[in-house]
Amino acid sequence: MKDNQKLTKKRVAIITNNLHCERHVQYFSTIEKYFKVNGWMIANDFDANKIVICACGFHDAMYEKIKRTLKEIEKTNFLERNIILLACLTKTHEEEVIKNFRCQVVHLHQEELLDDIIQAKIPFINVRPVNMFTFHEKCFHTNIEPDYFHIKIAEGCLRECTFCVINKAKGYIKSVPYEKIAGQIEIALKLNRLKIKLTAEDTFAYGTDTGATIIELVEKFISAYSGIQLYFGYLHIRWLKKYSKEIISLCKKGVFKELHIGLQHINEEMLKRMGRPVVFSEIYDIIREIKREIPDFYLVADILVGFPGETDEMFNEVVEFFKKDKCFNKVKHFGYSDVKGAPSNGFPNKVPADIITARWDCLDKILGERAYSIQTPESRIDNETFRVTRFEDYAFCKDTFEDAIDEAIINQDLAFSESKILKNDNGDFGF
Repeated sequence: MKDNQKLTKKRVAIITNNLHCERHVQYFSTIEKYFKVNGWMIANDFDANKIVICACGFHDAMYEKIKRTLKEIEKTNFLERNIILLACLTKTHEEEVIKNFRCQVVHLHQEELLDDIIQAKIPFINVRPVNMFTFHEKCFHTNIEPDYFHIKIAEGCLRECTFCVINKAKGYIKSVPYEKIAGQIEIALKLNRLKIKLTAEDTFAYGTDTGATIIELVEKFISAYSGIQLYFGYLHIRWLKKYSKEIISLCKKGVFKELHIGLQHINEEMLKRMGRPVVFSEIYDIIREIKREIPDFYLVADILVGFPGETDEMFNEVVEFFKKDKCFNKVKHFGYSDVKGAPSNGFPNKVPADIITARWDCLDKILGERAYSIQTPESRIDNETFRVTRFEDYAFCKDTFEDAIDEAIINQDLAFSESKILKNDNGDFGF
């Protein structure tokens, strides 16, 4: 609107360019909660005092979405000083943001700056992260389960994947201390939520910065809390090899209900180029042993097609593998796209966009009902990158979590901020 001061009540429009990453969903849900506990109404249009953009920066197409979104907002004559840009994009595309955007930018991990911007009565650090999400109306495909209690156990990664720039935003892995995770599990139990999903950029890398391990964490939980069911976010194949005996044992005991494995490819040369050198046959032997011991165990794999240097022969290895594979229940397959700052952006032998599309479509048909993809055959191709265009560039985020915002919740957040869970906090509990 032309004059944001005309509104008699504080209204904020919260929008995002990504509805599928559960860490990002937790982020914008917590941003919505923060505004609600501070007395703001959440709008589902731009008739608001402020617009908050929670921007994913996973690849360049996400940046292009934000550019187009800002141009659309500009057409409404909305005051630029009342637009706030948040989340990973502020780090992954920092140079472009500084050069091209004139809105207020609050970098990831500096959300406390919002307190002064909106004159918050309850500071951002005092707002307990949202653990239970509701489905967005535009989430046709998602890995976000509504009955899970999501707990983030680490931030960052080991910075080894050559196709990713999230490490620019999240940095090297920083594990959340056990007592803080346990504090959230206790909240889940009070709410009678027994399905606990532990998430991170690389979940099984937990503890590599502190000398702990994900296996130790799990064993502590199952001995301390009876009745909980543990689920896990992304599993890098390196950990499947390192913890193979422990993982198989925990699968047999029913502690692990399912695994989401970042397979990415079958060809070992491709895997090496992607920054994940393994002997694939050894990895697959472990996977087959899991299915042999627990036939109904649920397995999901990620596959990336069209990575620089992928030949027809290499892609056909993937096709033939999934024609024969009986282990994976679902497969999420993606088309490679360049992103500035990722090592793969400078790799030679790029695969043309139309061939990436054809390979994606071919694999989609081979997988049939096992295909669990965000990208779809009707997605269009632009001149530079393979990207999703099925959804709009942005979506409004409203009622994205289950907590009712009332006096009890506000008091709960205040109590949380004063509890031992946040004592001596150095930001390792944040986003």
